[in-house]
Amino acid sequence: MKYLINILTIFIFIGSIQAETSEQRVYRSEFMFCDYNEGNNYQDVLTEQSSYKAFLEENGLEYNRLNLMPIWDNDAEYDYVMWGNWPNGEMQYKEWGAYMNDYPAWAAENGVETQTAGKCKNYVSMRNHRVFYTSTGTYDDRMFSDWRQCKLKPQANMAELKAVYAEMEQLARDNGVEGYAVHFFTPYRGFQDDLPYDFLMATIWFTSEARSDGVANWPEWNALMEESGLYEKRAKHVESCSGADTYQTDWVYSTIN
Repeated sequence: MKYLINILTIFIFIGSIQAETSEQRVYRSEFMFCDYNEGNNYQDVLTEQSSYKAFLEENGLEYNRLNLMPIWDNDAEYDYVMWGNWPNGEMQYKEWGAYMNDYPAWAAENGVETQTAGKCKNYVSMRNHRVFYTSTGTYDDRMFSDWRQCKLKPQANMAELKAVYAEMEQLARDNGVEGYAVHFFTPYRGFQDDLPYDFLMATIWFTSEARSDGVANWPEWNALMEESGLYEKRAKHVESCSGADTYQTDWVYSTIN
């Protein structure tokens, strides 16, 4: 994921997801790529992050925070990634404005030390397309997520591709395949170079049991996808996707209604 992350340099709004087929809403996401400061560790990061939730709640701001740590990514050049989400673009700029203008004084008044646990190198924003969601209602505190870089074909249509994933979701629901989500991330702000991909695809497994079941039941699911013609439909739009880099995904907090 080195190239992916250096160019960048799942999300799952659990409270808003219904039992029916997901709505494929588009959210806003940010990613911050960080290393621990000397003498600090992941617990220090969590302690620092927890104070910001109080600031969000006091100011009526909607935002959630997840952290990503490499599991299987041999070329990662950072210790952790902070991943934040807003329900829409309006809240993105409202929260960022409050962070720039109001949070420093709030932190000083409340004795909160900021940016002491780690140093972040790059900040980017992406549009977060939720395209697939099935769940049993159970979520681990630390989840597996697989990330891939994907290229679209010249004639591809993103709306049609998302419709294919809605069909995939319904197929999964009809056959009891549950416990994960798929998100597409398209670049928005903070990117300076030409990208080697058109979108990132993240698969987030809500429990380790769901991830294990996904492996065990892969032959059956693969056969269903073949028989339904959904592989062929997807191939009309997607030229290629890279192999997966796997991350530990920690749900830290959410103030999203």
